[in-house]
Amino acid sequence: MKRYCQSNFRLTLGLAAVAIACSSGESTVPAGGGGSLAVGGAPTTGGALSTGGVNPATATGGANPAGGANPTGGANPTGGANPTGGANPAGGANPTGGKAATGGVPSTGTANPTGGKTATGGSPATGGSNSPGGGKTGTGGGSAPGGATAAGGKSSVGGAATGGQATAGTTGAGGGGTKSSGCGVATTLTSGNGKTITVGSTSRTYNLKLPDNYDMNKPYKLMMAYHWMNGTANNVTSDNYYGLWSLSAGSTVFVAPQGNNNQWSNSGGADVEFSKTLITQLESQLCIDTSRIFCEGFSMGGSMSYAMACAMPDVIRAVAVHSGGPMSGCVTHSKPVAYFMTHGTSDSVCTYPGYGVPQLQDFAKLNKCTSPDPTLSATAFEALLPNPTSSAKSCVDFQGCTAGYPTRSCLFVGDHTWQPANPNWVPAEVWTFLSQF
Repeated sequence: MKRYCQSNFRLTLGLAAVAIACSSGESTVPAGGGGSLAVGGAPTTGGALSTGGVNPATATGGANPAGGANPTGGANPTGGANPTGGANPAGGANPTGGKAATGGVPSTGTANPTGGKTATGGSPATGGSNSPGGGKTGTGGGSAPGGATAAGGKSSVGGAATGGQATAGTTGAGGGGTKSSGCGVATTLTSGNGKTITVGSTSRTYNLKLPDNYDMNKPYKLMMAYHWMNGTANNVTSDNYYGLWSLSAGSTVFVAPQGNNNQWSNSGGADVEFSKTLITQLESQLCIDTSRIFCEGFSMGGSMSYAMACAMPDVIRAVAVHSGGPMSGCVTHSKPVAYFMTHGTSDSVCTYPGYGVPQLQDFAKLNKCTSPDPTLSATAFEALLPNPTSSAKSCVDFQGCTAGYPTRSCLFVGDHTWQPANPNWVPAEVWTFLSQF
């Protein structure tokens, strides 16, 4: 009996598997400072399955009774609106008031970064050392014209800016990021699907998409985009890598790894090892900014993103987890990773709040956030999160987090999906969050 949470990709193949996965007893996350998984009670057993192709649309009426009809899936919008707020000021200058998100109240007294050093007189970045805030300084890059960049005034619940929290240690304009060994090296890698890599004695596959006019001397962000259970790497590619391709504007290399049997069981850490090997190869053959490597995924792909944050916090800068859980496991961990979560409060597959919230609480605690307070009981913590009333986003930026490790959650009324509304607001939210680094 499989023990994995999923988004059902195929109606004819996945009906029984989803119920088993979501009601699995595999619900213990090793706490590296993280919260308990039992938030609001254990996930129901034999719950209804959200089916319908790539991404199920929002179910109306909550969980289906046993044996009931499954909600059917809607079309996947591609892309998403551009971010409307919270972006880093160009050039690395410190904002003077915190840029407010659309409709938000400007923050006052934006804090300066506490970890990154300000370039004085144009001295180059030094060898990729870590700042206290976790961001790495660029190697060989030009000087940062104004010092570290503050992630000015993102919108919290109600639209008010949250004080212009600084992103410490990130490279200012011209800093060039932290270059991998593949920078300056002519590569034979090209965009395409079904590429192979050997991990130990096993052959694994992945899809790769390079920016147009790829420059071997320019360090690019790297996004590891994991598919859902019974989904494939090709589905992620068809969805334009969770809608981020167009928003990235040529700044990012995208990778969609393929899970064994279309899932991410990560048995014995095999899928983490696959990801680690793949990242290492890409760093050696492409020009990657090693300080900006991200993971994103939906359902079991979200679970895999969480597993990567647990296992590789020194490599993974931030994760975006959509309707995920603990199904890919989590090794004992104690280091922070910037964390963004979306989840439907009517999710009938990875039921809320039993899934999603414990993982959010885990990293909110490791990121030293203070409000909402992750040190409270699971039930008390969940009660402090937004209470959405529609498919529109209801978000909260956690306060007091360690500089450079923001934590954010956006909830919505809806079933098991990463596309809760039309137009879909998720890609813009994810890109705004990642653009802090």
